Amino acid sequence: MTARIVRSMVGGVLLVAAAAVHAGPKEDVDAAEEARYAAMVAGDADGLAKTLADEFVYHQPTGAVQDKPGYIRQVTGGAVKLFKAERYDVRINVYGDTAAVTGSTLVDAEMGGKPLRMDLRYLNVWVKRDGRWQLAARQSAVKPAPK
Repeated sequence: MTARIVRSMVGGVLLVAAAAVHAGPKEDVDAAEEARYAAMVAGDADGLAKTLADEFVYHQPTGAVQDKPGYIRQVTGGAVKLFKAERYDVRINVYGDTAAVTGSTLVDAEMGGKPLRMDLRYLNVWVKRDGRWQLAARQSAVKPAPK
């Protein structure tokens, strides 16, 4: 083989590898969603803070509204213990540096010492700043029980 052919083959392999490592904005937003859930389950205040925008606001299923500091305290301070949060039926739409994510989450938690299992429907709004995705707003509601 000539050096030119070898360089072409190596270049092609590197392009394929680079594409696999950075698949695109939808995958980046999905990874940010997963990182937020992992931080919540682990009770990792710093990890959670990294995923939330400074102006983060959460309209919760109870009707309460939390800002970033309040939400981090709620999730990591022991008031709510999150054991599992499993996302499903997720749809991600990216509009430049903004993304809207809709989906559902099965949550196993404990609130006030009582077990809690919820099936939530949610809307998350993500913004891309400084090369990373941050959650700016979230609204969720408990799905009605099947009839």
